[in-house]
Amino acid sequence: MKTIVQKLIDSQIELNIEVPMEEFKSFIDKAVLNLGQEIEVEGFRKGKAPKEMIEKQLGQGRILQEASQDCVRENYLKAVREQKLEPLGQPEIEIIKMAKGDSFEFKAKIAVLPEIKLPDYKKIASQVKKNEVKVTEEEIERLRQEKERVEKEKLRSEILEKISEKSQLEIPAVLIESEKQRMLESVKQQVPQVLGTSFEDYLQKMQKTEEEMIDSFREEAQKRVKNSLVLREIERQENIEVPEKELQLEMDKIAKVNPGLDQSRLKEYTESVIKNEKTLEFLEGLVKS
Repeated sequence: MKTIVQKLIDSQIELNIEVPMEEFKSFIDKAVLNLGQEIEVEGFRKGKAPKEMIEKQLGQGRILQEASQDCVRENYLKAVREQKLEPLGQPEIEIIKMAKGDSFEFKAKIAVLPEIKLPDYKKIASQVKKNEVKVTEEEIERLRQEKERVEKEKLRSEILEKISEKSQLEIPAVLIESEKQRMLESVKQQVPQVLGTSFEDYLQKMQKTEEEMIDSFREEAQKRVKNSLVLREIERQENIEVPEKELQLEMDKIAKVNPGLDQSRLKEYTESVIKNEKTLEFLEGLVKS
């Protein structure tokens, strides 16, 4: 297999993949074998007719279609692994060349996680000023903790935004669109709970269509995605990991409240949350008191 990688705009790439004739022939043979299991030829048991007769009954078009699908699936994944890519969503596939007795060629267009050039984030974090939490004698402990929590979130947000401002990266459009949809779903859930009205009535009062509301989320969605990618890259550069025991303990807590969750997704989500928290704590630790 030969792969040519071409970078496109919006953090997209195009893979031009050529599969040698002999390798593609094996996919054709496999297609004939699989499709032939359901073929009935007079004088033979089902699926037991000679290959030539099966090919004649199926037709080259159907065989090549089946072979190309398997060939694309297997070699696309192989190319992704070889090129060490992290695709976002499903690829757009275009078959360039497909014929029996020849090599097979196709293109795969995909959005990938962007390359991120971080600034000196340790220096930036260390220059952010930390405000002291002032508590009057009348304030109770709960209020003091709430003030500390608010200040902590404010500090983290300021650190991350200052680092993001100086970070260089192409933000994949697919992530922005996905974040806009998440923001819309959040509004749809909150409006009835907070305002006691339907989302449709809310749109009428705002004099907006759903499309206009989604468009209004673009700037905030772009900022959220950029901050998330930057935090992820800092996490990678600082080799921030989650001990298995800590991960399992947190998973058990979540599973106890939400039984029946898919374990692989739960693990992925929990690990991501803990890593984000550890990375933010790391950046906080760089702030001078």
